[in-house]
Amino acid sequence: MILANGMIFITGSIEINEGDYPFESIPNSAGGRIGHQMPQEDHEITFNDLIPLDIATNADNKGLDQFWNGVSGAPPAVYDTVEPMATDSSWLAGQNRVRDSFRVSILWTNDPASVASAAAATAASTDSKRIYCTDCRIVSHKDSWSPSDGYKVSVTFKAPAMNKAGTTKTLIRQSGIATALSALGAYS
Repeated sequence: MILANGMIFITGSIEINEGDYPFESIPNSAGGRIGHQMPQEDHEITFNDLIPLDIATNADNKGLDQFWNGVSGAPPAVYDTVEPMATDSSWLAGQNRVRDSFRVSILWTNDPASVASAAAATAASTDSKRIYCTDCRIVSHKDSWSPSDGYKVSVTFKAPAMNKAGTTKTLIRQSGIATALSALGAYS
């Protein structure tokens, strides 16, 4: 089970693809080779086999369907919050279609009872590992259905390896053995 921004889903697997550091060698005139390292590629985090219960499944009445489809109107975006809910279907020509930005946080711990979310602090005597990535955008949202599995969704988030200035990595790994992890600060 995954708790993300108040949305609860059951998932088959999570794939975390921290961007590769491509490397190649270039031949020189002496017959040798010169190594050339390229910048790190983008990060991708994929949640497979999610089971969302509604298009808006959290306390803010927003959900992955709405985040994927976007919302018409000037920012800040206003999503449909009245049942029955629907994603936007009409857009003005030239309208701003900037995608929402997310922080995706995944936490593994041996004390899940005391942790309210993957961004929360863990208890002092627990073992934990957290991976979180900022500046993520939803780049893939695939619905599927089968008689044996029912309705499921797979969603991929993508983020640049570094911020615009090149001074901060966007994917962070934390761990603690018999120690607490601090809560992550608010993300906006």
